[in-house]
Amino acid sequence: ERVENNAHCLYYHGFNMGLPDNIVYVGEFLTMLKKKLDNLQCLYCEKVFRDKNTLKDHMRKKQHRRINAKNKEYDQFYVINYLELGKTWEEVQSEDDREMTDDQDDDWSDWQDHPVCAVCLFCDYQSETTDKLYSHMKDFHGFDLQKLKTNLGLGFYRQVKLINFIRREIYQCRCYGCQEKFSSKADVFKHVDKAKHIMKLPDISVWDQPQYYFPTYENDALLCTLSDDEAESDNTDQDKDVPVISEDISNLRVLKQSSVLNQLLKSKSTAGNWDL
Repeated sequence: ERVENNAHCLYYHGFNMGLPDNIVYVGEFLTMLKKKLDNLQCLYCEKVFRDKNTLKDHMRKKQHRRINAKNKEYDQFYVINYLELGKTWEEVQSEDDREMTDDQDDDWSDWQDHPVCAVCLFCDYQSETTDKLYSHMKDFHGFDLQKLKTNLGLGFYRQVKLINFIRREIYQCRCYGCQEKFSSKADVFKHVDKAKHIMKLPDISVWDQPQYYFPTYENDALLCTLSDDEAESDNTDQDKDVPVISEDISNLRVLKQSSVLNQLLKSKSTAGNWDL
């Protein structure tokens, strides 16, 4: 359906939304675009015109029958913005371009593990160790992940879903506690702080959903710091502040894949169809 919609827009109207496989939340995206057009607003330069014919002439003559990639309002609808936490689509794309042009040497003899920074849920703070990141979120934002884990009895998979849920809500400029929508992430954080929603979670049925098995950001190193209580009990105090390394990310995908798939299949068989 996405491909058909895009093909129709491009063939009959000369309007290019981008590659279908790079677009998410299509329904919300089309609703936003329709609302702007109904308000006689150009989708590229955002100018408002007196009537529909004038708007059409403008978009045709100025070659504005496309989305303005610099408009951050559209970022939430493109997969490329979810690939690397803390990086814009321009940075991700430039890295992809360099990989295509660079002459890569296949010699892996000098390869070594290197630390990967996990990013805070609420700001740009990054840390290579688990304790520093958890302490930062607790001291600077009042968010105590370990307390939530204990109080709610969260195992590994529910922790994954909770983190992915919070990431997605914040990315979409919504308060994860009350679901109120804002115009920017900064406004979300102000609201969360003022309303004291930092430790407020909605009913568990809201975020304990199969769709939140999948990371909001592809390389979210924070997910690599999660563990079950059984695993924690085997660690000594000096083992707690451990680095997150790049191998953890790939191992997490491989080692947990079969278990995640089993969980998904169980959820699907008991809940029927569910929306990814």
